[in-house]
Amino acid sequence: MEARAHKSPFGRDWKEVYKAALFEDDDTKIPQRIAEAENALAARALELFGASDEQVREQKAMENARYFLRVLGNTHGMLNTPSLNAPSQYVNQKPSLQPATV
Repeated sequence: MEARAHKSPFGRDWKEVYKAALFEDDDTKIPQRIAEAENALAARALELFGASDEQVREQKAMENARYFLRVLGNTHGMLNTPSLNAPSQYVNQKPSLQPATV
């Protein structure tokens, strides 16, 4: 039986939610935007779990997005935010040098 990616509207729009976090100009809203982007990335990661190798490019873009959300959080004093530090596989991970469309 072939594994299929599940579809959720929130997960499919992770790029838009991610961009909203990066370009938020109200410092008081940035923590919420980062949390929303992390949730969207997590939802999309679940959709892609077990999917074919065709989604490798998107998965790489998502890794890069997580990294830059952590950078954004760190610059706004969110060093101890659990949602930014929870996935141990991403701690101290740097973005790929391969281009990814976001």
